[in-house]
Amino acid sequence: MEHARFEEVEHIFPDGSIELLPTLCPENELLPSDLFEQYKLILETLESNEEWTNYATYSGQIAEISTGLYFYSFGDIDEVGETNFYFKCELKPILEELISDWGPAGTAWREFLKSVGEIGYPKGYQPSSMVDHIELIPKLNEEGLFVGFSYNTLNSELISLLKEL
Repeated sequence: MEHARFEEVEHIFPDGSIELLPTLCPENELLPSDLFEQYKLILETLESNEEWTNYATYSGQIAEISTGLYFYSFGDIDEVGETNFYFKCELKPILEELISDWGPAGTAWREFLKSVGEIGYPKGYQPSSMVDHIELIPKLNEEGLFVGFSYNTLNSELISLLKEL
């Protein structure tokens, strides 16, 4: 059964609190990216490579719903995605989850994001644009790889965490 909007369901968190939040349904055309239009996106990382067997653009995104409540998504931007979670916690473990989900590229992403925390966007880079990885993350060394990212420059907690990476 397709849905024209997100259905809201009760999510129970480890601390026992309950939040009524939208849920993703594999039967509809609504994607995690549609949820990010409702929330404050604070960090997005992107990778794409036409040389991959199954060409896709993968994204790791973190959005703040309210203080201490986040939506996290990782996966193909054209599908529901492999990973979609609500987290009720501090931001640091979610940032670590994002880096971990990038697998072998996670170390290079960590170094890059740390530099972003220290100096901001690289000179001349347009947020969320896809560029040859050599421009942002040369240590990945993968033929045909394009990357992109954006972050909330006003989120002092995020910037502090990026500096600590």
